[in-house]
Amino acid sequence: MRAAEQIVEAIQPLQGTAIDRSIVVALDGHSGAGKSTLAAAVAEAIDAALVHVDDFYRDMPESERLDLTAARGVDRYFDWERLRAEAIMPLAKRGRARYGCFDWATGHGLTKAITVDPRDVVIVEGVYAARPEFDELLDLKVLVEVQSATREERRMRRTRTVSRDAPEFWDSRWNAAERHYFRTIRRRETFDLVVRGDH
Repeated sequence: MRAAEQIVEAIQPLQGTAIDRSIVVALDGHSGAGKSTLAAAVAEAIDAALVHVDDFYRDMPESERLDLTAARGVDRYFDWERLRAEAIMPLAKRGRARYGCFDWATGHGLTKAITVDPRDVVIVEGVYAARPEFDELLDLKVLVEVQSATREERRMRRTRTVSRDAPEFWDSRWNAAERHYFRTIRRRETFDLVVRGDH
């Protein structure tokens, strides 16, 4: 997988530069771009800690979720404050992270807390993983890209049944939020590395 090799090659010069903290890498990109697969491959190759943004999907009433504008969706779909405080910050400081994950099986609430042990490298993967609020904690920001048709095909294969996958939500809200984020907040040129998510 060439993209995974590119990411590993970009991480290697950073290792050893941080004495008292871990290297934190964000793998960002549109839904279905291939971030999770790439992150797993990179984490296995270099024994990195792995954090999934999806675990921090924000539990809220569906009526409230449907009322969010694109800009508000970027801010509210995921609990980025908890992601930062409970996962990225402790792992960046070479500490252990412990947090509950959104319960995708039931569509609400959190699972029993999981523990992520510290490693020299921490990979945070998911849409909005490179949001500006994390800038001071990130050493490498990677954008994963793939053709829109491929992304849509991958999304259609997913079996999650929570209401966020309803067509009207996906088309008019979720995609709009992603477009807003990548066009106005975290533009392509602000990433350190761009790779393909084909696999």
